[in-house]
Amino acid sequence: MKGRLKNRGNTVVEATLIIPVFLFGMLAVYHMTMSRLAEQIVYEAASETAEYLAEYAYLEIDSSLLPYIKFREYVDDEQLVDRYILDGVNGVTFFGYFGIDAEDNICLYVQYEVAFHVPFFPSFTSRHSYCIKQHAYVGDRNSADRGDTNAEETYVFITDNKEAYHTSRSCTHLKLSVHVTSKTSAVEKHYTPCEFCGNAKEGELVYITDEGNRYHNCPDCSGLKRTIYRVKKSSVGGLPQCLRCGGET
Repeated sequence: MKGRLKNRGNTVVEATLIIPVFLFGMLAVYHMTMSRLAEQIVYEAASETAEYLAEYAYLEIDSSLLPYIKFREYVDDEQLVDRYILDGVNGVTFFGYFGIDAEDNICLYVQYEVAFHVPFFPSFTSRHSYCIKQHAYVGDRNSADRGDTNAEETYVFITDNKEAYHTSRSCTHLKLSVHVTSKTSAVEKHYTPCEFCGNAKEGELVYITDEGNRYHNCPDCSGLKRTIYRVKKSSVGGLPQCLRCGGET
Protein backbone atom coordinates (compact mmCIF):
# COMPACT_ATOMS: atom_id res chain seq x y z
CA MET A 1 0.00 0.00 0.00
CA LYS A 2 2.83 2.40 0.86
CA GLY A 3 4.54 1.58 -2.45
CA ARG A 4 1.42 2.49 -4.39
CA LEU A 5 1.13 5.83 -2.58
CA LYS A 6 4.79 6.53 -3.29
CA ASN A 7 4.31 5.79 -7.01
CA ARG A 8 1.29 8.10 -7.10
CA GLY A 9 3.41 10.84 -5.58
CA ASN A 10 6.05 10.38 -8.27
CA THR A 11 3.37 10.58 -10.95
CA VAL A 12 2.07 13.87 -9.56
CA VAL A 13 5.57 15.33 -9.48
CA GLU A 14 6.32 14.21 -13.03
CA ALA A 15 3.02 15.60 -14.27
CA THR A 16 3.73 18.90 -12.50
CA LEU A 17 7.05 19.16 -14.35
CA ILE A 18 5.97 17.88 -17.75
CA ILE A 19 2.63 19.63 -18.22
CA PRO A 20 4.06 23.20 -18.07
CA VAL A 21 6.78 22.23 -20.55
CA PHE A 22 4.18 20.69 -22.84
CA LEU A 23 1.93 23.76 -22.61
CA PHE A 24 4.88 26.07 -23.27
CA GLY A 25 5.80 24.03 -26.35
CA MET A 26 2.24 24.19 -27.65
CA LEU A 27 2.13 27.94 -27.02
CA ALA A 28 5.41 28.46 -28.87
CA VAL A 29 4.16 26.40 -31.83
CA TYR A 30 0.92 28.42 -31.87
CA HIS A 31 2.74 31.75 -31.95
CA MET A 32 5.15 30.56 -34.63
CA THR A 33 2.25 29.35 -36.77
CA MET A 34 0.30 32.58 -36.38
CA SER A 35 3.39 34.70 -37.09
CA ARG A 36 3.94 32.76 -40.31
CA LEU A 37 0.31 33.41 -41.23
CA ALA A 38 0.85 37.14 -40.58
CA GLU A 39 3.92 37.05 -42.85
CA GLN A 40 1.85 35.38 -45.57
CA ILE A 41 -0.77 38.12 -45.29
CA VAL A 42 1.98 40.75 -45.64
CA TYR A 43 3.43 38.97 -48.69
CA GLU A 44 0.06 38.66 -50.42
CA ALA A 45 -0.78 42.32 -49.78
CA ALA A 46 2.66 43.41 -51.02
CA SER A 47 2.24 41.25 -54.15
CA GLU A 48 -1.12 42.83 -54.91
CA THR A 49 0.45 46.25 -54.35
CA ALA A 50 3.21 45.44 -56.85
CA GLU A 51 0.59 44.25 -59.34
CA TYR A 52 -1.29 47.54 -58.97
CA LEU A 53 1.90 49.56 -59.50
CA ALA A 54 2.77 47.47 -62.55
CA GLU A 55 -0.71 47.77 -64.04
CA TYR A 56 -0.71 51.57 -63.87
CA ALA A 57 2.99 52.15 -64.54
CA TYR A 58 2.16 53.58 -67.97
CA LEU A 59 0.51 56.55 -66.21
CA GLU A 60 3.91 57.38 -64.71
CA ILE A 61 2.46 57.98 -61.26
CA ASP A 62 5.43 59.03 -59.17
CA SER A 63 4.57 58.84 -55.49
CA SER A 64 6.74 57.05 -52.99
CA LEU A 65 3.71 56.88 -50.70
CA LEU A 66 1.53 54.97 -53.16
CA PRO A 67 2.80 51.53 -52.02
CA TYR A 68 1.95 52.39 -48.40
CA ILE A 69 -1.57 53.50 -49.30
CA LYS A 70 -2.38 50.51 -51.52
CA PHE A 71 -0.71 48.01 -49.18
CA ARG A 72 -3.04 48.97 -46.33
CA GLU A 73 -6.03 48.43 -48.63
CA TYR A 74 -4.89 44.92 -49.54
CA VAL A 75 -4.16 43.62 -46.01
CA ASP A 76 -6.82 40.97 -45.27
CA ASP A 77 -6.37 40.65 -41.49
CA GLU A 78 -4.94 43.86 -40.06
CA GLN A 79 -5.41 42.70 -36.45
CA LEU A 80 -3.22 39.65 -37.00
CA VAL A 81 -0.56 41.77 -38.72
CA ASP A 82 -0.68 44.31 -35.87
CA ARG A 83 -0.16 41.47 -33.37
CA TYR A 84 2.84 39.76 -34.95
CA ILE A 85 4.52 42.47 -37.07
CA LEU A 86 6.46 45.12 -35.16
CA ASP A 87 4.47 48.40 -35.36
CA GLY A 88 1.75 46.56 -37.25
CA VAL A 89 0.84 47.64 -40.77
CA ASN A 90 2.90 50.80 -40.33
CA GLY A 91 5.94 48.63 -39.58
CA VAL A 92 5.99 47.28 -43.15
CA THR A 93 8.21 49.63 -45.14
CA PHE A 94 9.13 49.84 -48.79
CA PHE A 95 12.44 51.69 -48.34
CA GLY A 96 10.58 54.91 -49.14
CA TYR A 97 10.76 54.16 -52.89
CA PHE A 98 9.70 51.79 -55.63
CA GLY A 99 11.17 51.81 -59.10
CA ILE A 100 11.32 50.26 -62.57
CA ASP A 101 14.46 48.38 -63.50
CA ALA A 102 16.16 48.11 -66.91
CA GLU A 103 13.88 45.20 -67.89
CA ASP A 104 10.71 47.20 -67.20
CA ASN A 105 9.92 45.39 -63.96
CA ILE A 106 8.37 47.09 -60.96
CA CYS A 107 10.70 46.40 -58.03
CA LEU A 108 8.94 46.68 -54.68
CA TYR A 109 11.35 46.29 -51.76
CA VAL A 110 9.60 45.06 -48.60
CA GLN A 111 11.02 45.14 -45.08
CA TYR A 112 9.50 44.42 -41.66
CA GLU A 113 10.18 42.70 -38.33
CA VAL A 114 8.25 39.80 -36.86
CA ALA A 115 7.78 40.18 -33.10
CA PHE A 116 5.89 38.12 -30.51
CA HIS A 117 6.20 37.40 -26.81
CA VAL A 118 6.08 34.03 -25.04
CA PRO A 119 5.43 34.26 -21.26
CA PHE A 120 8.54 34.06 -19.05
CA PHE A 121 10.84 34.51 -22.06
CA PRO A 122 12.26 37.57 -23.84
CA SER A 123 10.35 38.90 -26.84
CA PHE A 124 11.30 37.29 -30.14
CA THR A 125 12.07 39.51 -33.14
CA SER A 126 13.21 38.62 -36.63
CA ARG A 127 13.90 41.00 -39.54
CA HIS A 128 12.66 40.08 -43.01
CA SER A 129 13.29 41.78 -46.34
CA TYR A 130 12.72 40.80 -49.95
CA CYS A 131 11.96 42.23 -53.38
CA ILE A 132 8.78 41.57 -55.36
CA LYS A 133 8.96 42.05 -59.12
CA GLN A 134 6.10 42.53 -61.56
CA HIS A 135 6.41 43.34 -65.25
CA ALA A 136 5.32 46.95 -65.71
CA TYR A 137 2.91 48.14 -68.37
CA VAL A 138 4.94 51.14 -69.49
CA GLY A 139 4.08 51.52 -73.16
CA ASP A 140 6.48 53.69 -75.15
CA ARG A 141 8.16 55.46 -72.24
CA ASN A 142 10.92 56.99 -74.37
CA SER A 143 8.61 58.92 -76.68
CA ALA A 144 6.47 60.06 -73.73
CA ASP A 145 9.48 61.44 -71.89
CA ARG A 146 11.11 63.26 -74.80
CA GLY A 147 7.84 64.67 -76.18
CA ASP A 148 6.56 64.68 -79.76
CA THR A 149 8.99 65.52 -82.57
CA ASN A 150 6.54 68.12 -83.87
CA ALA A 151 7.31 71.42 -82.10
CA GLU A 152 3.62 72.35 -81.92
CA GLU A 153 2.77 69.03 -80.29
CA THR A 154 5.64 68.90 -77.80
CA TYR A 155 4.52 67.64 -74.41
CA VAL A 156 5.69 68.95 -71.06
CA PHE A 157 4.82 68.21 -67.43
CA ILE A 158 3.16 70.46 -64.84
CA THR A 159 1.84 70.12 -61.28
CA ASP A 160 -1.19 71.57 -59.51
CA ASN A 161 0.71 74.60 -58.24
CA LYS A 162 1.73 75.51 -61.83
CA GLU A 163 4.91 77.31 -60.87
CA ALA A 164 6.81 76.08 -63.94
CA TYR A 165 6.65 73.49 -66.70
CA HIS A 166 9.10 70.60 -66.93
CA THR A 167 10.55 69.04 -70.06
CA SER A 168 11.47 65.76 -68.35
CA ARG A 169 9.27 63.46 -66.29
CA SER A 170 12.40 62.53 -64.31
CA CYS A 171 13.04 66.08 -63.08
CA THR A 172 13.93 66.06 -59.40
CA HIS A 173 11.34 68.79 -58.79
CA LEU A 174 8.68 66.25 -59.79
CA LYS A 175 10.01 63.35 -57.77
CA LEU A 176 9.18 63.41 -54.07
CA SER A 177 11.61 61.15 -52.28
CA VAL A 178 9.64 60.06 -49.21
CA HIS A 179 11.27 58.21 -46.33
CA VAL A 180 9.86 56.52 -43.27
CA THR A 181 11.71 57.34 -40.08
CA SER A 182 11.14 57.72 -36.35
CA LYS A 183 9.66 60.92 -34.99
CA THR A 184 12.70 61.35 -32.73
CA SER A 185 15.06 61.19 -35.70
CA ALA A 186 12.93 63.66 -37.68
CA VAL A 187 12.93 66.17 -34.83
CA GLU A 188 16.69 65.81 -34.45
CA LYS A 189 17.02 66.72 -38.13
CA HIS A 190 14.94 69.87 -37.46
CA TYR A 191 11.76 68.68 -39.14
CA THR A 192 8.57 70.25 -37.74
CA PRO A 193 4.96 68.93 -37.72
CA CYS A 194 3.00 69.20 -40.95
CA GLU A 195 0.30 71.88 -40.90
CA PHE A 196 -2.14 69.48 -42.56
CA CYS A 197 -1.71 66.24 -40.58
CA GLY A 198 0.05 67.57 -37.47
CA ASN A 199 -3.10 67.02 -35.40
CA ALA A 200 -3.55 63.43 -36.54
CA LYS A 201 -2.96 60.50 -34.20
CA GLU A 202 0.76 60.42 -33.59
CA GLY A 203 2.87 57.29 -33.77
CA GLU A 204 6.54 56.40 -33.58
CA LEU A 205 6.92 56.34 -37.36
CA VAL A 206 6.58 59.50 -39.48
CA TYR A 207 7.14 60.40 -43.13
CA ILE A 208 9.64 62.96 -44.42
CA THR A 209 10.99 64.16 -47.78
CA ASP A 210 14.54 65.10 -48.73
CA GLU A 211 13.72 68.66 -49.76
CA GLY A 212 10.97 69.44 -47.23
CA ASN A 213 11.14 70.53 -43.60
CA ARG A 214 7.95 68.93 -42.26
CA TYR A 215 7.28 65.47 -40.88
CA HIS A 216 3.92 63.84 -41.57
CA ASN A 217 1.88 61.47 -39.40
CA CYS A 218 -0.31 60.26 -42.27
CA PRO A 219 1.09 58.64 -45.44
CA ASP A 220 -1.83 60.00 -47.47
CA CYS A 221 -1.33 63.60 -46.30
CA SER A 222 -1.93 66.13 -49.07
CA GLY A 223 1.44 67.67 -48.24
CA LEU A 224 3.11 64.52 -49.53
CA LYS A 225 1.14 64.23 -52.74
CA ARG A 226 2.12 65.72 -56.05
CA THR A 227 -0.13 65.18 -59.05
CA ILE A 228 1.69 65.47 -62.38
CA TYR A 229 -0.01 66.21 -65.69
CA ARG A 230 1.37 65.64 -69.18
CA VAL A 231 0.10 68.48 -71.37
CA LYS A 232 0.93 70.16 -74.66
CA LYS A 233 3.52 72.88 -74.34
CA SER A 234 1.24 75.26 -76.21
CA SER A 235 -1.33 75.04 -73.39
CA VAL A 236 0.91 76.10 -70.47
CA GLY A 237 0.55 79.80 -71.25
CA GLY A 238 3.20 82.01 -69.68
CA LEU A 239 4.60 79.45 -67.26
CA PRO A 240 8.41 79.63 -67.04
CA GLN A 241 10.57 76.63 -67.82
CA CYS A 242 12.00 74.65 -64.94
CA LEU A 243 15.65 75.53 -64.34
CA ARG A 244 16.64 71.98 -63.40
CA CYS A 245 15.34 70.08 -66.40
CA GLY A 246 15.39 72.99 -68.84
CA GLY A 247 19.14 72.84 -69.37
CA GLU A 248 19.86 76.11 -67.59
CA THR A 249 22.15 76.65 -64.65
